[in-house]
Amino acid sequence: MVPDPKHIGPPVAAIGIFIVLHAFASGSTALTGIEAISNGVGAFRKPRGVNAAKTLGVMGVIAVILFLGVSFLAVQVNAAPSKSVSVLSEVAKAVFPTTGIFPGAMFYVVQMLTFAILVLAANSAFQGFPRLTSLLARDDYLPRQFQDRGDRLVYSNGALALAVLAAALVVAFGANVEELIQLYVVGVFTAFTLSQAGMVLYWRRTRGREVSDTKGKSASWRRSMVINGLGAAATGLVTVIVIATKFLHGAWVVVAAMPLIVLALRRLRRHYDEIRGKARRGAVPVVNRPIHNTVVLYVEDVDAATHEALSYVHHLEEDSLRAIHVAGQGDVERLRRDWEQFGDAVELEVLETDGRDPVATVTDHVRSLRRPNGEHFVTVVIPELMAKASLFQTARRRSAWELKLRLLSEPGVVITDVPVLDEPGSEPLAPEHINPADSAAFVVVSAIDDPTVNAVNYARTLHAFDTRALFFALEPDSADGVRREWRDRALPLPLEVVECPFREVGDPLLDHLRAVTRHQDGIAAVVVPELISAGRVRSLLHNGEALYLKWLLLFEPRVTLSSVPYSV
Repeated sequence: MVPDPKHIGPPVAAIGIFIVLHAFASGSTALTGIEAISNGVGAFRKPRGVNAAKTLGVMGVIAVILFLGVSFLAVQVNAAPSKSVSVLSEVAKAVFPTTGIFPGAMFYVVQMLTFAILVLAANSAFQGFPRLTSLLARDDYLPRQFQDRGDRLVYSNGALALAVLAAALVVAFGANVEELIQLYVVGVFTAFTLSQAGMVLYWRRTRGREVSDTKGKSASWRRSMVINGLGAAATGLVTVIVIATKFLHGAWVVVAAMPLIVLALRRLRRHYDEIRGKARRGAVPVVNRPIHNTVVLYVEDVDAATHEALSYVHHLEEDSLRAIHVAGQGDVERLRRDWEQFGDAVELEVLETDGRDPVATVTDHVRSLRRPNGEHFVTVVIPELMAKASLFQTARRRSAWELKLRLLSEPGVVITDVPVLDEPGSEPLAPEHINPADSAAFVVVSAIDDPTVNAVNYARTLHAFDTRALFFALEPDSADGVRREWRDRALPLPLEVVECPFREVGDPLLDHLRAVTRHQDGIAAVVVPELISAGRVRSLLHNGEALYLKWLLLFEPRVTLSSVPYSV
């Protein structure tokens, strides 16, 4: 006799509903791969939208077939989830024949295929995140170091940042997949909701004016807005369910972090807007009169780098040239004898430290020479001889590194680095004469603002070299505006726009420089404007390109780099 069913009551029924929603939230993880298609539409062949839609449809059919197949097999073999063994492992172990007490070969094949799929799934983040950070950096919601994505994503700042953050999360959560997956699901469905809601606003704003179907007729923007609205509502509901059911399982981390991240991004955007406004005030006029330039050659030792630096400075427009050495850095008498063997007319001046460190001694000397009025520069030339192409070698030259860092905050002071690589097979270290006809100077331009005008004014002191400005177009539509602003400011140098299809500056710049340095007596002088803000951390937000160029050109033969700082 079958007992009568008993009424379970509202509390137990509510628990049953919660269990169903919990299972629904867990199953939603299987749908989070579709963003890889939508984020990568630009990688498809034309027509991109049609091909992406077909791929997404095929992906959906495959996902449904796999889900139904695994569910059917799991029911048939009574596979149950556990914390140590996945359902797919239990199904494979039950379906494929075993060899004694060990699973069959197909069991391990399934495990390896599962592992490969998970690796590929993780790789989708390293494809999409650099694109996202590049777009955010372009709109000033992330530091501009993320804007140069590069043609190899694994080397981009976005991919490196993602690797560091992913490793930090793995360590913080003890590699617990059940907790980490909650962060992923909440983040993905929140992004789905925001993107769909954004499309609703887009359709409402444009009213379909920017979209036409294949027949040339205006597309139904109302229909598209309704579709995106339903999508936003559906993914928003899933987001709420996931947060409610998985809150204590790790979802609270994303809920707490998202408002903080949004506030940080908005604060960074306000900072960039504020600095951009200060840098575009027109406070630096284009100087058509002669530019005054006092050149100071910092001599730490008489070597090949000093020889090349001296050859370079003799081709600068200068009111006076001084060679200085700080007492206490080696044998002064030997240094004087080596200097006299150069046969140069410039006298070597030895500065006494008076109890100060060498960097402070040089800084005070330069400070006594500068006239920060926009028409007078002090160029400090720092030769650096390195035994091999290694950042460790540059770190050992602590005094030169500290001197360059200290002088960046001095108004009207330009720091010119002359690195020379002393290793077998390298180019001639110190050419006896620099041929101006084979040499050239390049002003690297990222925006038409006061720092750029200041750098252009300084570039006029390189009168012996053919000088022009280079703008690297990271965006297809950015060149026209820069050309127009360049004409409006009446800047005296010719502007050359360099297309960067991979949104990377390094290779195009090196191509221009090596076209000059392939001549044995040629030298390439690079002039980079640097915007200096209050505090070193804030300055890093604006000088990402300058730091990258300094690293890129550090071991490039017969290339000098002049940093022209501009303080706001």
